[in-house]
Amino acid sequence: MLHEIILSLSGVRSPVWTQAGQSEHEEGHDLNQYMSPPEHQMLQTLAHLHELHVQIKSATARVSRKHHSMVCRAVSSSMAELHLGKFVDTILRVEASILKKDAGYVGAYDIVPLSTLVSEFAPWTRRMEWMWSLARQLDPGDNEVVGKQSSAAGILDLLEKETHTGYSDIEEMAIELLTVAQKAWVRAASFWILYGKLPTAGADDFCIRENPQSLSAMDSFMVDNSLVPKLLSPTGANALLSIGSALHQLRSGAASAANTIKGSEDPAMSLLAIHLRQLESLRYPLTLSRLEGVLLSINQSISENALVEILPRTRVLQLLRVTLDYLLLGHGEFAVLMVAHADARIMNRQQNQSLTRPVRRVGRFDDVAIKDAEINSILSKVMAELAALHTDEDPDDDVFDFARKILSLKPVDSLAQPLMVSTLLPTPTLLTTTIPSSSPLHMFLSAQDITTYGFLNANLLSIRRAGLHLSGLWKLTAQRRSFPTPLGPPRSATSAGQMLLSLRRARDGHRTRRTRRHWTCASSALFMVNELESYLQGEVIQSSWVQFQSWLGGDDRLASASTRSSRPTTASSTGQSRLTDNTFGASYSHAKSSPSDPRVLAAAHRAYLQALKSALFFDNETFIDALKTFLGQIDHFIALFSRLQEVWDGLDLQEDDGVVDDLSNYVQDEQEVLAEMDRTSTAINACIAGLIDKVREVEKEERSGTNSSLGGLSFEDANPTTFVPWPARTVNRLVMKLDSLAARRDDDKNDNEIIDDYDDE
Repeated sequence: MLHEIILSLSGVRSPVWTQAGQSEHEEGHDLNQYMSPPEHQMLQTLAHLHELHVQIKSATARVSRKHHSMVCRAVSSSMAELHLGKFVDTILRVEASILKKDAGYVGAYDIVPLSTLVSEFAPWTRRMEWMWSLARQLDPGDNEVVGKQSSAAGILDLLEKETHTGYSDIEEMAIELLTVAQKAWVRAASFWILYGKLPTAGADDFCIRENPQSLSAMDSFMVDNSLVPKLLSPTGANALLSIGSALHQLRSGAASAANTIKGSEDPAMSLLAIHLRQLESLRYPLTLSRLEGVLLSINQSISENALVEILPRTRVLQLLRVTLDYLLLGHGEFAVLMVAHADARIMNRQQNQSLTRPVRRVGRFDDVAIKDAEINSILSKVMAELAALHTDEDPDDDVFDFARKILSLKPVDSLAQPLMVSTLLPTPTLLTTTIPSSSPLHMFLSAQDITTYGFLNANLLSIRRAGLHLSGLWKLTAQRRSFPTPLGPPRSATSAGQMLLSLRRARDGHRTRRTRRHWTCASSALFMVNELESYLQGEVIQSSWVQFQSWLGGDDRLASASTRSSRPTTASSTGQSRLTDNTFGASYSHAKSSPSDPRVLAAAHRAYLQALKSALFFDNETFIDALKTFLGQIDHFIALFSRLQEVWDGLDLQEDDGVVDDLSNYVQDEQEVLAEMDRTSTAINACIAGLIDKVREVEKEERSGTNSSLGGLSFEDANPTTFVPWPARTVNRLVMKLDSLAARRDDDKNDNEIIDDYDDE
């Protein structure tokens, strides 16, 4: 029986435990009649050890064979081979001592006391119970789905917790298993740390995974917080994500092509040996600070020796110059020429059709189709004229040449883009940045960023176009200052000549009074557009850029000087842009103390762009809808002024010179145009009131703190090395200016009512 007990403790099933498990009062079991109650209890202790051994062996075998986590399989294998192996070694040692008749186990008459055997294995009861509880954590059972199995993070955290116990033997076992688990986790993470690849085995258990909502090449992966062990701090997790993402991008097509062009080897491979030595320098069991330090060191090594070589800081700043000067309309001549050439293209398509279009459709060219080749020719002509303005010593030649290579004007579906206003051409268009696939600039500027810049450019250009067209109305001098002169002698001395002059002056006076409200409306619309453009272009964009440029490492004195003027740059005033250019020159000189990691620059640029979009109101759908209606009404209103001038010219020829056009009814046309102008003036005034209300709502949200462009990041919480966007807290200035417009419109409305009553009398 002693041999059977020792054999069964090693994990072999035996009937002795079935008999020993029966009650001593049951019949049919001869073993009970030879055992006293104390011996029966001691056998139950050994039977419990036997059962634990069998269950642990079975559970660890299943985990090592089927579990999806490589860390869990490593812990299970170590438990079966190392700790259960120690238990088996204890069994073999006890058995060898008994066979040698060691006095410590064998007494007189070769009797081996059962109590001696139980006392020898008693310490293993606690250890086996602890291992069984751990095995149950690793193996939830065959009926459980894979998704509910334990993860590497869960086992690592559990073993870390179990190391803090009052039992030295349990603590030692937990530390040994924790070391095995940490080594397995680091081995799996080494694929990501050294090569930028997810682990080939157990990728679902790794804390880094592909990002389904990726916005850029550097944002292709994300951290799954549910799989991050407590061993990894948030800083370490971000460093781990940055390391693999950077290596993955370095091995992408863009970086590989850049290396091929340069004829150099892969910088990531040249750093492999260094990073491998850093991982090998880790001492187990790991501590949070030790692992975090190694990850930060590897991340900094990649930044300083690989990413900066692939994408120098100067190329990033050059791209930012293009976005500021051309996409955000910092270059005043570019916006003016774009509007001029687009208007010329539309006029060529609409020759001799102005008088044939219905009055309600004047100024609306939704039915006009512009071909892609014509759209591209507009940008080509604009760039050609800008090239003629450049001199040989212009420091912006490199930026301008780069802009000519990457900028393109493309049609877009406006229905799919509700936050876009595009009135430059009848066909909605976007000014997009086309970066070659072989360029590493994809690491900095994502496809989403390019689309966002296109929306900003379309909206800003539409506002600038409305301002230019409204200003052009004042060139219609005949409608504003017409006062007929005498006909000249001898006809002016006759009563008929004086009567004709009186009739002409009365007619022009009536026209002036009739259109006074429309000129007032045009003046209000121009004020609205100018102030809105001044705030968006001169306040928001300039202040946001100065904040971003200051973080990049520019000259604070020049940066502050560039904000003195709040007016947007035009063709005749480009001083701000030139100041900004000098600021870039200063940033080059500060490159040593400025951020140069493309990943840091890309993250700061995304924060800058998102804050800029919010501060420009271009993520507010209600504001965009109101702005779109307002700009459409302005185009219609301006076209009505031109149509009215054509009708009046025909009436003057007919009444003064007797030139009659049988195909036209100018009297009826005048009535229709004036009626449509009355309706459009009312609509524009309503649009102005609606826009003012929308801006007031934004200002209220700003005061309540619900419209923060920092994305939840406050100045107090921001890290000194983290870019904090411009807070955009100056909407109240725009509200005060627009309030003065609303008060002036009320006064003009009362004056117009008085004049209308006078005309009726």
